Amino acid sequence: MNDKKENSGFTSYLGEPELESITLDDFQRTKFLDGETIVCEAQQVLMYTPLTDPAKAIRGVLTVTTFKLSFASAEDSESANCYQQNNLLGVNDVCLSMIDCIYQVGERTRKKLVPGQNVSGKIKELLIVCKNMKYLEFSFKFSDKDSGKGIANALLHHVYPKLHTLLFAYDCREPYINNTIMKEVKFFVQKHDWEKELQRTNCPGWRLSHVNFNYQVAPQLIETIIVPQSVKDIVLREAMEKFNRRFCPVWVWGTVNGAALVRMANLLPTIVDNTEENKLLEHIRKSHPKKKQPQIFDLSNPSPKDIYTSYLKLRDLCTPESPRVFKNQDWKFYGLLDSTKWLSHVSTCLTKAHEAAKQIHWNNCTIVLQEGHGQDLNCVVSSLTQIILDSFFRTKFGFQSLIQKDWVAMGHPFANRLGHLISKDIEQSPVFLLFLDCVWQLLQQYPTAFQINETYLTTLWDSAHITIFDTFLFNCQRERFMASMGDGNSHVPVTLRSVWDWREQFSEKDTALFCNPLYDDSFVQVLQPNTGLSNLDVWSQCYFRWLSDLEIPKGGKPQIDLYARYLVQEILQIQCKMTDKNGIISEKINKNKEEYLDLIKKVNSFFPFSHNSASVSNPINHAIFSEVTLDSQSILNLNME
Repeated sequence: MNDKKENSGFTSYLGEPELESITLDDFQRTKFLDGETIVCEAQQVLMYTPLTDPAKAIRGVLTVTTFKLSFASAEDSESANCYQQNNLLGVNDVCLSMIDCIYQVGERTRKKLVPGQNVSGKIKELLIVCKNMKYLEFSFKFSDKDSGKGIANALLHHVYPKLHTLLFAYDCREPYINNTIMKEVKFFVQKHDWEKELQRTNCPGWRLSHVNFNYQVAPQLIETIIVPQSVKDIVLREAMEKFNRRFCPVWVWGTVNGAALVRMANLLPTIVDNTEENKLLEHIRKSHPKKKQPQIFDLSNPSPKDIYTSYLKLRDLCTPESPRVFKNQDWKFYGLLDSTKWLSHVSTCLTKAHEAAKQIHWNNCTIVLQEGHGQDLNCVVSSLTQIILDSFFRTKFGFQSLIQKDWVAMGHPFANRLGHLISKDIEQSPVFLLFLDCVWQLLQQYPTAFQINETYLTTLWDSAHITIFDTFLFNCQRERFMASMGDGNSHVPVTLRSVWDWREQFSEKDTALFCNPLYDDSFVQVLQPNTGLSNLDVWSQCYFRWLSDLEIPKGGKPQIDLYARYLVQEILQIQCKMTDKNGIISEKINKNKEEYLDLIKKVNSFFPFSHNSASVSNPINHAIFSEVTLDSQSILNLNME
């Protein structure tokens, strides 16, 4: 983002006597988690969203805590109209780890503040740009002297921690009870999950190995790995020493015909002899019933650095610095989008996955995915390949289990790639966002094949930056295990909270919107996506939801989604009439049906993330069906018997 910015033209329409009269009731005040402490607070702060009318600025209290940046206002009418309401964060709250850049805004300039520096001058305005493209601007015109400086320094100190133990998860004392629904998700931490996966796929020629017991050989790999039956652990242990991060060839999925999907890292740069790699590839060949030679897919491009460079350009495109820039971008939007190369990377990943899937399914050939450390693009392509081939991974619990297996358990460095920590040795890159975008593209081409929808994917990206969930907080399973044990000194054991326990963040009415009403559970075919650039689209809900000017009032895809849910209710009503003798359930449906239908027509295109003042209350509040009902029923799989 450029450091220069044209005058925003901001004019206050609020008088100082009015500002002094602001009071917040208990509902409007910032809610704190157990263990969360206030770092800095500023009164009489004005918040206005860029590109909107400055007269719509709202006034309130800006607070920096050890967990979030929070803005609470007595006049914020949006909170009642905000569709998705997070139990951990208010409508104008952002977790500190979500913050990407902090800018000091002047009359005609914009200066990026450097992490670790100490601001000494007066701060009139701050602009916060987040990793999910959300951006908020705050004015300290009516605040006490040095309020802006205090907020800026608090953010610079707490947003960019250098130590993992400084993340809020280590201080959070919120009580937590595992949800029974979590039993449906396979975490792939214990031996039995890998054993069951091997049995589920019924892939011959492979076995479980405990060569990495207690993480002794490869600290960044899991304890239980699946390897060819013919290779002995002593040979495996010796070979692992030759690979980056000791990531030797590991099985992640396979077919009953013996074709397998295998992941591995490159050999160490100092190794010039490929003997050990060739030995393991020979064992992989022997594991195939027909002794077929495996094919190696080189996944060195795009690199994490390439992905990060594209993301920065995409972020700048999604966060225009002024109305003038926004209008100029509109004339050449697709050219600017193409220059980011983001969709090119999406196309590359989908193409690689499609090619791998074709070789496995049609040619019964084992595929070995190989890249640098084996834990970045390997995760993306491996996951996509399995989604294309295996309909189980298109279900809600299957998708969550897939992320646990190919990302969490296999050691994708989430703490580094998501930018939870700052260090010159850490390479930040939103590889996980690239994967979610690829899944979204598949969902557009196969709208009945997935039990999850785009709202689920967008929410998952937001949740990846909330630093109380261990799922995306660590670089490997060993780090997660060590944190849960505590160090016996200053840090007590970290409570492991899985992001898949959605009740921690949302009510049932919100999680009900994660399911796809068009899902057809009988669709088990192998996907054959069109992966060319011309077949891809922009994930507008995720990237542009904070630009109110781009939102379609009372229109867009959400209306189609809600109409589909409405039709599900209509069909269920017919079923109820056939089985409900007393007519109690049918009466409840009829009571809210017309009101629900009327509210659907008022939904905006960025539902359920819209914060426009024209929005209405959540229509799901008026539906009588629970998340369980909406999750298990759809237009295409309702039992009409």
